[in-house]
Amino acid sequence: MASLPMDVRLDTEPRRRRRSAGHPPRGALARAALAVALAGAGLALVPGFRHSRAPVSARRAAADLLESKGLEEMMTYRQMRERRRREASRTWRKESADWSDEEDSDSDFIANLKHGTNLLLNGAKEFPPWKDVRAEHAERGHKWMEKFSIEEIWAQHCVVPYVANDWRSVLDPLERIVDKADMAYAAVRHVKDVLDPSVKFRRAHRFAAQARWAIERRLRRCDRFSRAFLGLLGADENATEGQRRAAALLMILFEQDGVNLQHNGIYRDDPDAFLELQKVRGAVFNISLIWDQNVDRDMESRAYLIRSREELEGLPQWVLEDAAAMARAAGYRATGAEGPWLISTHEAQAGPVLRHGSAALRAVVFENQRRIGFLGGAGKGDNTPMLEQLLQVRRRLANVVGYTSHAEVVFTKTMASPKQAYGLLAKLRKEALPVARYELQELKAFAEAHGGERVASTADLEHFDLDFWRERMLEERLGLKEDYLRQFFPLDAVLEGLFGLVSRLFGVQVVEESSELCWAQGVRFFRVQDAVGARVASFFLDPFRRPGQKRRGFWSSKIQGYSELLGDRHGPRRPAVHFVFDLPEAPALLTHREVVQVFRTFGSGLRELFCRQREGLVAGSLGLEEDVLELPSHFLARWAFEPETLAACSRHVETKDPLPPAALQALAASRTFHRANALLRRCALARIDLEIHSDYDPYSDLQVFDIGKLIEAEYSVVRPRTQDRELCSLPFNTEKAGVFYGDLWSEALAADVFRTFQDAAASGSPDALGEVGARFRREVLAPGGGRAPGSALEAFLGRPPEFAALLRDLHLVDSELREKADAEVEAEVEAISFEEAYPQFEQDEDEDDYAEFEEE
Repeated sequence: MASLPMDVRLDTEPRRRRRSAGHPPRGALARAALAVALAGAGLALVPGFRHSRAPVSARRAAADLLESKGLEEMMTYRQMRERRRREASRTWRKESADWSDEEDSDSDFIANLKHGTNLLLNGAKEFPPWKDVRAEHAERGHKWMEKFSIEEIWAQHCVVPYVANDWRSVLDPLERIVDKADMAYAAVRHVKDVLDPSVKFRRAHRFAAQARWAIERRLRRCDRFSRAFLGLLGADENATEGQRRAAALLMILFEQDGVNLQHNGIYRDDPDAFLELQKVRGAVFNISLIWDQNVDRDMESRAYLIRSREELEGLPQWVLEDAAAMARAAGYRATGAEGPWLISTHEAQAGPVLRHGSAALRAVVFENQRRIGFLGGAGKGDNTPMLEQLLQVRRRLANVVGYTSHAEVVFTKTMASPKQAYGLLAKLRKEALPVARYELQELKAFAEAHGGERVASTADLEHFDLDFWRERMLEERLGLKEDYLRQFFPLDAVLEGLFGLVSRLFGVQVVEESSELCWAQGVRFFRVQDAVGARVASFFLDPFRRPGQKRRGFWSSKIQGYSELLGDRHGPRRPAVHFVFDLPEAPALLTHREVVQVFRTFGSGLRELFCRQREGLVAGSLGLEEDVLELPSHFLARWAFEPETLAACSRHVETKDPLPPAALQALAASRTFHRANALLRRCALARIDLEIHSDYDPYSDLQVFDIGKLIEAEYSVVRPRTQDRELCSLPFNTEKAGVFYGDLWSEALAADVFRTFQDAAASGSPDALGEVGARFRREVLAPGGGRAPGSALEAFLGRPPEFAALLRDLHLVDSELREKADAEVEAEVEAISFEEAYPQFEQDEDEDDYAEFEEE
């Protein structure tokens, strides 16, 4: 559209004011506007014919342009540019940017937002450029991806009846759709966790999660895929185990999403059930997002700014430096020596405080840590009503799709049966309770001898004192002090020992390379190569904490999985993983607990790194039973207590000497030192999780916290605290709901696997350890979710796995500690059990029987 000259302005001031200011008369403006309109229509005003009537077409063009909307759009180039900048600032500008004071520059506009060039979807580089991803990329990319993915799903839904006899024609399109959605969402989640925790990007992450959820829901409503899988499973006897497990997994997911309630997208006999399914599905998704938001916000609000050094008496200097860094991120001028110090309830800070802090500080931190997500039982930000509602909608969802409870839904995707899960917890409780009573009696006597408060019995011990006095006993009896040990565990030495262990076990080499995709200072990139130099996998390592930018904690996340379908001319697509640690940057010294956490985090990515499963839908951890996911992480963490591995990981920061042999043996002994009480705590939470998702009726008068305290009393020696509300912060909103026992189940399997490696190392053969590691990689890690974990472990062990290895590994049976516990333990503390308080609830007679992995 043509613009008016610079000296022409549209104004509505009164005539007198216009003339006094020297403006031209109104007629001149109207005439100029009409001239522009006629020029746009290919006409012109004739000079001297002021009142002549123009042709009809010209009059219409002028009338259209001179309407109120047209008058507003008639502006100069400068006005047009300002309007565009205002519109862009409302839509796409960065958070906290003030555009009114900025000069024109290319940075005002964010490139690569469209579908074809979006950074999350274009695949221009090997991995997404995380440091360049903005909230606009996440929103635009997932908006287009949701649209095209749903269209592609519908297209395949129409085609699949004609290709239902071919595995590749059915599985390959699904792999492409699922992989694209998973990779884009994983990139957005990673940026939120390590780069951009702003409100704007969290909103974009929520949008991405909704788009991914919509794609999954649409896919799982395609009943033609389910019928095609059923036909392939019944007709093709030559199908691989990976194909069969992929089909079985998808059929289970389709069934649990209500595919049986509709036919070709049309409701069956009961449309109300189908609508109820969609309603409760949406409720579960929304509650899951709100749950995490409430936990994060409440954890931030329960941080304490401490200005007096006396209140932090006993805390090591490295803890003070961490607290000062948190205070600086919050806007305070803080130093580790002068303060102020910000103490939060996150485990990275709360753990050292409970082990070293004063009694008053320990009590405050413990009290707040156990009440995260609880704000009185009601109101915005409180997870109490969220928990009750989540249990209700999950039960309704299970009932709609044909199950009695959410636990029954969960056990369709686990290795253990309900009887085995309950049997594991009952066996651990039976064997650990006598040892826990003995250890706490010993702890009580030690505390009283060293100035602690005297109590009548072990049941009256304060919960926030247990870790403190255990640490004092560890220092006195084993001579292990965290300040001393940190000097021997610099990060480079720990990584050298870890990569050396991986090389010895699995026959690979970890080589560091440079990468322009590293998103922050200190982030490192590594390639995993086999013996001949061929690439096996890749991973990024983000070791250091960044207060205010990076989420606290240790975790691993998948960038991309192994895929033969999505490879290139050079071969299959190789897997890649993120490993994120929470370590201090200067100096980068680790405690032994952090060393164990580093090993465990790296172990959680072993399935992805060494996967060679052809079926991408069950590659890595995809399609794997929920209760065996943590087996590699427990297995690798177990090596962090072996003297040989610790010697390879230790190097004094100044003298470069390794840890003395006595310290190595003491660290190995610390693995089982006063651990029975913590084990019972894990068992109690697992039992609570099973009960509230199976037998608990959310509509009854018995509250969920009552169930929790009754079960906790059965699994503990120290009397439970009635004011604690730790259930409000547990991950009940995730896929782990109903599978808390899976961490113990995986640890039991890992103990049996580790014993095989111990036997190989003790054999004296230099190649024995490598041979066992190669077999573990081939039989357990490489198949991923494409092989049943029971058969994979049996192929590796040469026999069915068993529990006895875990009990012996924890010194709960056949040990000197157990003999002392049986000989000296006092009478049991009188407590009301669940059965005594509620005799109307029937309990299976064989519930406490020992359920073994293999069938007896």
